[in-house]
Amino acid sequence: MAVSLIAHAGGGWDGFPERVSDTRIDHFMGALGADAKFGFNDNWSLLVGLDYQFRFINSGYTTYSGGIEHHSKFLQGHYLRLPVRVEYDYNRFYVAAGPYLEKGFGNMPEKYELGLVGVNLELGGRFELNRYDHLRVSLLTSFGVSFDNKPIVDYDQNGHEIETGKHFGMGYTELNFLLRVGYEHQF
Repeated sequence: MAVSLIAHAGGGWDGFPERVSDTRIDHFMGALGADAKFGFNDNWSLLVGLDYQFRFINSGYTTYSGGIEHHSKFLQGHYLRLPVRVEYDYNRFYVAAGPYLEKGFGNMPEKYELGLVGVNLELGGRFELNRYDHLRVSLLTSFGVSFDNKPIVDYDQNGHEIETGKHFGMGYTELNFLLRVGYEHQF
């Protein structure tokens, strides 16, 4: 079994339809990560990794509600992603796919805090530097579903809102595209 370590960096875009105001929220992101690659034969491998993503989130739209103008929001978020992918290599090209778990933290609204579960698809090429080292260039596409932990609101005797618990459920969907460059070293 061949074992490799892959370090990668990338930049890209992702977004999701915002359910509250029917606008589109765009994320512009940078990413750093590492994967351990376990080769089963010349074509098939298993990759297990850890990715860090920094996202600039900007709705980029002005909406009107009840005669009041609402301007776009600008937020920054940090995310940790745990991907597991199966990779198939053919000559200098590869395709990798598999699930991931993601958790956001930092300056984010509460509804984005629980994170995502999704799937990755990566298409790329590998360029040999020497027998043990390769340069990797790829496009990574991810589709995920968030989980919300929304408050359940009720009203007391005086008509004031009170929180009576939390509702766990499926939230928004997200699609992202990340152009990555990586360095692979086989041990």
